[in-house]
Amino acid sequence: MLITRRQGLGLLAGAAATLSLPSMSRAQQAAKTVIGVQNGLPYLNFIVAEKLGLFEKHAGELGVKSDFEITRLGGPTAITEAILSGNVQIAALGIQPLLIGWEKTLNNYKMGGISGYWKGSYTIYANDPAIKSIADIRPTDKIAVPGPTSSQAVILRRAAEKIFGPGNANKFDEQLVTLPHPDAVAALSTGNTVQVYFALSPFTEILAKAPNVHVIGKSADYNPPGLTNGVTAGLSSFVSENPVVIKAFLAALGEANAFIPANIEKTAEIYFAAEPSKLADDEKVEIIRNNANEYTTTPNGVIDTANFISKLGQLKTVPAKWQDVFFAPINEGEGS
Repeated sequence: MLITRRQGLGLLAGAAATLSLPSMSRAQQAAKTVIGVQNGLPYLNFIVAEKLGLFEKHAGELGVKSDFEITRLGGPTAITEAILSGNVQIAALGIQPLLIGWEKTLNNYKMGGISGYWKGSYTIYANDPAIKSIADIRPTDKIAVPGPTSSQAVILRRAAEKIFGPGNANKFDEQLVTLPHPDAVAALSTGNTVQVYFALSPFTEILAKAPNVHVIGKSADYNPPGLTNGVTAGLSSFVSENPVVIKAFLAALGEANAFIPANIEKTAEIYFAAEPSKLADDEKVEIIRNNANEYTTTPNGVIDTANFISKLGQLKTVPAKWQDVFFAPINEGEGS
C-alpha cells in the first residue's frame, strides 16, 4: 500500500476536522492515560516503565491515583489520528509528524511535544545484490517505512539530497511502501514486495541472520549528530489539565532510562516477554546491551528537522525555537 505525503497530511487534517469537543473533554477526565507506541526496541523504556509499574508509582508519589496503558499502533499516521480522536493521550512519534501535527493544529487542538524518548539509529537493508547503497536504488524498487512522515522517510530524504544534490530529497517518495516493522521484515526477507527497509532493533539483528539481505547504510550516515529520533506528543488540553500525570510520565520514563543500562538481563526478560522472539537468550541480552544507552527524554534536532522539511514544502511554519513545539516542563530544560 503506497501512501504519499499529501495523503498522510489529508488524513491528519481530516482527523482534526472531525474531532469533537465533547470527546476531548471525556478524554481529559479519564482516569486512564493511554500511551501509543509501535513495535521495536525504541519503545523499550515504555515497556520497562509499564512492567515495573513506574507510571503509577510516580503518579502516586505526586498524590494522584492514575492508571496507564500502552497500546501498539501501526505507524505515525495512525498514532496522530489516535491523538486527535482522544483514543490515546500520549504518543510516540518521530520529529517530522510532531512538527506537522503541531502546525496543523496551531489554531485548534494545539498538538505539541511532551518529551524525547529515543536517540538510536536505523540500519538500512536491501535484498537485491545490485543495491549496494542508497545510490543504487532503482525507480522500480520499493522501500518499506512505517509511514511517509516517519523518521525513516526523513532519513531517506536527507540521504537522497546528500547523494543526488539539492532538489532531489523527494526522489524516492513515490516508491515508499507503508508497512509496520514486523511486516516489513517478512516482506524483505521472504519475497519481492519490497527491496529496501530501514530496520531498528531487534529487527536489525533478525535480518542480520537472513541469508538474502545485506546492509547498505546507517541512519548516522545522513542524520545530523545527536538527533533524537523519537519524541512523545499530546494535545494542549490534556497536558494543561493533567500536569501531575505529565510529571509522573516524565519521571517514570527517566527512571526506566536509568534502569535499562543498570539491569541488562532483567530488561531483556521484560522486553522479550512483551515482544517475543526466536533469538537465543544470550542474543537477546546482547541486543539490550548494545542499545542500552539510546534512551533520553531530551529532544534534540527539532529545529534542524523543521528547517529541512520546510525546505521541502512539508512545513510552512518553522518554529522560532524548539521550545515553541514542546510543552512544559520539558521545554524548560535542554534541547535543540
